[in-house]
Amino acid sequence: MGNPLFVDTMNAMGGNGITMGHNDTYSALQTNVVDGAENNPPTLFTANHYSAGVKYYAQTTHLIIPEIFVMSKVTWDKMSKDEQALVMKFSREAQMEQRALWDKSVAEYSTKLKAAGIQFVNVDKKPFYDATAPVRAKHGAQYAELIKRIEAVK
Repeated sequence: MGNPLFVDTMNAMGGNGITMGHNDTYSALQTNVVDGAENNPPTLFTANHYSAGVKYYAQTTHLIIPEIFVMSKVTWDKMSKDEQALVMKFSREAQMEQRALWDKSVAEYSTKLKAAGIQFVNVDKKPFYDATAPVRAKHGAQYAELIKRIEAVK
């Protein structure tokens, strides 16, 4: 993605981060313009990137893009407290269902990728996390409290 945060993260982890349209990734992998790409197992499989010469998959979990439920504040403010409570309740239920569906999808596509010959490599995530400390300092200073809360859960 054309996002400086993502490029800085890749560079901090020892790669040479570049931005490229998703539609160009297959041919870039196939022609060795790039030797790797950020993807999750469902995307790696459904975009067919695994057939472009990819042999290995390392789950570093350096990036997780959340699914976000968004509502207009104008609309929210027009709702009664009971309606707001229902939206919060059902949003939380949808969140939990989405997480379960995502985990199931990752498991299914990981199985398919392994069957196609992709070797999953277990990695020690701590060196990746440590290497990206400057990125968190640069891009995350305004979110320091949130980062602390996230780190406390690990």
